[in-house]
This record gives sequence, C-alpha cells and structure tokens, in this order.
Amino acid sequence: MIRILFVISILVIGGCASTPDDLRTTPEQTLLPFAATVTSEPNNQTARWGGEIAQVRNLAQSSLIEVVEFSLNSRGRPIKADTSGGRFQVQVPGFIDPAIYAPGRMITALGSFAEINNGLVGEQPYRFPVLHTDQVHLWPEVQEPSTRDCHCDPFFLHRSFMMRPIIIVPAN
Repeated sequence: MIRILFVISILVIGGCASTPDDLRTTPEQTLLPFAATVTSEPNNQTARWGGEIAQVRNLAQSSLIEVVEFSLNSRGRPIKADTSGGRFQVQVPGFIDPAIYAPGRMITALGSFAEINNGLVGEQPYRFPVLHTDQVHLWPEVQEPSTRDCHCDPFFLHRSFMMRPIIIVPAN
C-alpha cells in the first residue's frame, strides 16, 4: 500500500513540474545556452531561450519577436530579474498578432540558432541572435494578489465595531 502511494505521489509531483509539450526535447539532445551565442557562430544548433517580449515586427512572410532574455526555470518559464543576458529575435513563419504577443509578456521558444541579425536597440547598434522556430510558448500572465488592506475582525465580513477606537470623555 505504501509503495502504491509513493508511486502515485511521484507521478503527481512530476506532472506538476513538467515542461510544456511544445518545449520538450529528448534527454540526449544538447541545448545551446544563450550565453554561448557570443562566442559561437550560428550553425542550426537547437536552443531553448525565453524572456520578455520587447516588440513584434510582422514581415511579408514571417514575424520577428524581439525578446529580452531571462534565464529559465525547470519548466522552461522565464524568471524575470534585474539582469539579462541580452536580446534575441525569434523568427516565426506567418503572422503573429502584436495585441496578443504584446510587450511585457513572457515567452519561451525552442528552435534552431540559425543566424545573427544586425539591428538597433534605441539608437545603439546590436547583434541579435536569431532563433528559427515554428511555435512559441506564450506564458499566461501572472495576476498579482490584491493589496487591499484588510482591517477585518475574523468574526465579521466588514470592519467591525470592535476595531474602532472608543474614546470616553468624562462629564464635568
């Protein structure tokens, strides 16, 4: 009985921490880390990179998503931080709607490191590593918890009488 519970708990925990299907690779497949793009030349190495969308440009036959790179957690989701490895572009065939793939959204892409595009970030020249892929995983937006201050008594659903100060003024 204990073995069955152990196996079930392992399966449940493993299912919670798994990588989405569109980002999975085979165990023997080596992924090119983003930091390696500084020293290596593009030769269609498989890579899984992610980050925050900076902008989307729709071209005649494809779309380019410019991404601010962040490191990925075990599920492949970008971890937003104050530091970044740089920027990269994801080239996807067809049309990508900029209203859905809006700046600030988090994405992860699995594809091949095929080329380097020269471009600008503001007015600064920049060399963008380009990841060619057929699909991009758009992560759901994380909703921040409400910051409303609650001065509630646990026995009432509203601000209770017991929470208000009582001032007694002596009569003369």
